[in-house]
Amino acid sequence: MKYLLVILVFVFSAAAKGAAAISILFVNPSVEGEPFWTKVQKIMAVAAAQHNVKLDVIYGEGNRYIQLAELKKYLKYRATPDYVVLLNYPAGAEQSMSLLEEFGVKFITLEQTIAAAEKAAIGEPQQIYKNWLGEIYHDNFKAGKLLAKALISKAHQQALTPHVVAINGHYGSESDSRSAGLMDYLTQYNLKLNQIVYANWSKMEAMTKTEKLIQRYPNINVIWTASDLMALGAFTAIKERKQPFLIGGFDWLRDNILLIKQKKLTASVGGHYLMGGWALTTLVDHHNGHLFWQNNTKIEIDLAVITQDNINQYDYLIDITDWSFLDFKQLSLLETNQSSYRFDVAQLRKDTLQNTN
Repeated sequence: MKYLLVILVFVFSAAAKGAAAISILFVNPSVEGEPFWTKVQKIMAVAAAQHNVKLDVIYGEGNRYIQLAELKKYLKYRATPDYVVLLNYPAGAEQSMSLLEEFGVKFITLEQTIAAAEKAAIGEPQQIYKNWLGEIYHDNFKAGKLLAKALISKAHQQALTPHVVAINGHYGSESDSRSAGLMDYLTQYNLKLNQIVYANWSKMEAMTKTEKLIQRYPNINVIWTASDLMALGAFTAIKERKQPFLIGGFDWLRDNILLIKQKKLTASVGGHYLMGGWALTTLVDHHNGHLFWQNNTKIEIDLAVITQDNINQYDYLIDITDWSFLDFKQLSLLETNQSSYRFDVAQLRKDTLQNTN
């Protein structure tokens, strides 16, 4: 009887623990295996394991129609998750958010990708869509300016007169805010932007368009790109040429950081691949009664720039494959009794050094 009681206590305890696990669906907006969003997903999985969260993933495959269809299919045929974390595609935000409202699922959005009339239509978090708890984002304008400063400063350091072209992602708020930061910086210093083209976040398209830009503007030496993948495309197009080129992008991809260390690329702005783990941490706090998302609707994070001049502070990122050293519980407001979230890309280095010592 005594042993039976012990077994029953263990069974009921395990069942209670399982029932208490939070379920979160991450809508990866890209294709499986794409470098940046794969890293976001991996880091989010680390946070999920630490917080006892059941994390599911579906893929938007870089297309708003596919993303909406996959989300519909998941909600129709799978157990409804407690929360969803997603990035809104331009021209697709209303449909996705209305669907989540219909199923009564609370959600957080990553990055600010919606602008103009569509932005007015969706409003701010917790206004039109009551289940939209909030958004976690960085200032793309400020980040675009940060990358421009790094590239132009390097040109001056090498006594080059900057001749600038830009390769943007797509026609949307995220891309246009980044390039607006570039243009603001150039205007501030009376520099000219020869041309801006769009490569749809594609390495191959960026390579092709870089080749055409070089033919059109033979004296260009600064190539600003809205993503590291497109920076790799630009680099592929110019790497056999002897004239100097200064190329930078966004996302802190491993290959780009390695090429910065080898002095083949100039800069990368990033740190935002932590945002999925951060979003998950806030949802755990919310689920367990913290009032942050009742009193707030936004978390803005600052990005950092890696350059040839500060690469020694960041080259540890090149060899990381296991992100389990990151301690997301130390970022929880409930775990730490802090009054506000301290999401900072510098935490990466701090956690890495503690892990290796």
